[in-house]
Amino acid sequence: MKNLSAISSFALLLGCSDINDSWEVKGGGYLKYSIDGGKSYTIELDADDVVRPDYGRSYFQLQTRLKESSRGDQFSIVVNRPTLGANSADPTYSWMIAERSEKGYLMGDSNIVKFDQKDNDTIWTADIDLRFQDCRKGDCENQTGSLHVKGRLRYWVGVEDR
Repeated sequence: MKNLSAISSFALLLGCSDINDSWEVKGGGYLKYSIDGGKSYTIELDADDVVRPDYGRSYFQLQTRLKESSRGDQFSIVVNRPTLGANSADPTYSWMIAERSEKGYLMGDSNIVKFDQKDNDTIWTADIDLRFQDCRKGDCENQTGSLHVKGRLRYWVGVEDR
């Protein structure tokens, strides 16, 4: 009877082994956003989708994976020397692919990533307020409209990277 109880306990522990297999353990998070005040979308982030300032780097970069977006959106958002509060996104390296279009780069001067939590050891969170070229019609250079993207970024650093 004791062997059966030990085997049952072991099996129960194995069955629960994936409970802590989450963003907090492995790293990752999400980018939740809307375009021009419309419907809200979420793209999940893998641990490798974010480069944070450490090991000699002075920038924060988020690059989502196209396959994670049901709409066909992809983002690269770069902030040089990020601080708590409002930061300008880097227009050279920040872009959006909207609905599998060409890359549309930032437009204008008011492209803000506002970090309200920035901790190299655990969590990065920010509000984003960005305007990208609308390249969905295939002509980024001569387009007149922009896509206003507002949202929330949340990223956890994996336990093994702390």
